[in-house]
Amino acid sequence: MNLVPGPYGEGAETLLHGEFGAYPSKGSRYALSLTQTALHIQRLVPKPETDQRTVVPLAEVVGCHTLRSRAPADRAAYFSVYAYPLKKKKVGSGRGRQRAARTFQVDGADDYEKNQVVAEKWAAAVKCLVLGIPVSSETDIAPSLLPRPRRLLLLLNPFGGRGLALQWCQTHVLPMITEADVSFNLIQT
Repeated sequence: MNLVPGPYGEGAETLLHGEFGAYPSKGSRYALSLTQTALHIQRLVPKPETDQRTVVPLAEVVGCHTLRSRAPADRAAYFSVYAYPLKKKKVGSGRGRQRAARTFQVDGADDYEKNQVVAEKWAAAVKCLVLGIPVSSETDIAPSLLPRPRRLLLLLNPFGGRGLALQWCQTHVLPMITEADVSFNLIQT
């Protein structure tokens, strides 16, 4: 995610702070801090030349998921943050939203279950802030704070227009809906 570099906001209460690896693992380590309005990411290893942080505003985040490695011996858990920041278009003079996903490796404990608890806590905190659920540094953040997942009914006419509606839906619409933790029923008319 190459979003907005900058320092921490003055007076911002830090809800969570931790050190995580990057995925795919290239030896990079990051310090993450979550505030009420943004996720602050600072690269730790190799040592950065400047004290620049990447700031991901939560207004641009649509979701956060926990993941598990396919390798059964992997003790690390993972969480991904999905954002759609405004970026300058390559062609033309306008701005548009482009997908930016960042996956972090939680590997602070010796077993998967402890790492998974940390990953779920971060994912729940990000989801609560995105949904507008009030949390503070004193709140015991857990997935139980989250409301039931939202539901959506999609009606799709696969023969309308140039006949590419199903393809467009599968490649563009459904990934965004899935990242936002919205369950859906897709009905083709």
